[in-house]
Amino acid sequence: MISDDELEVLSFYRASELAGSVLFGRLALQTTIDSLRAPLTRHCMEEARHAWLLTELIDRLGATPLRMAHTYQSEVGQILGLPGSMLEILCLTRVLELAVVDQYRRHAALPGLNPAIQKVLKQMVRDEARHIDWIQLELEAHAREYGSERLDAALRKAESARREVFSKLLASETGRRYFAKLEGPGDAA
Repeated sequence: MISDDELEVLSFYRASELAGSVLFGRLALQTTIDSLRAPLTRHCMEEARHAWLLTELIDRLGATPLRMAHTYQSEVGQILGLPGSMLEILCLTRVLELAVVDQYRRHAALPGLNPAIQKVLKQMVRDEARHIDWIQLELEAHAREYGSERLDAALRKAESARREVFSKLLASETGRRYFAKLEGPGDAA
């Protein structure tokens, strides 16, 4: 069985992974940067796979995923608006992926967590490392070619939005109840 709070949190993760998949699929279709087409497509596939893993997990726990009106991406969009360049998208993705990995790790470490949830979260953390690696390489290449000022500014902007989004998540009624056992949850994200 699954608690209402657990269902809401896992449904939020699922919706965010699915939204990421859709975003990266669109980017893979539309990018004019040939070298990004394959990694964007792989990223799309892996995010969709994570959404499916969470869907199957919720089903195994006897529930149906909730319809979520908000995702990490929609929350960031409310703060930043639409990114204006591939650089901004990659910076935002890097920042969010790092935060998601941390969130999933912390979640997996919750005392008394259902082992099925822990297993899925740990599997997703391993996958997310690849996302961070390829994006980091692209950002380093951009900095070598164009200098680091635009990159640094985009990273600062993304980090500021990330803090606000994760603070809202952890400060929500469900977040406060469900993640109360996390060490330093205000700084987790």
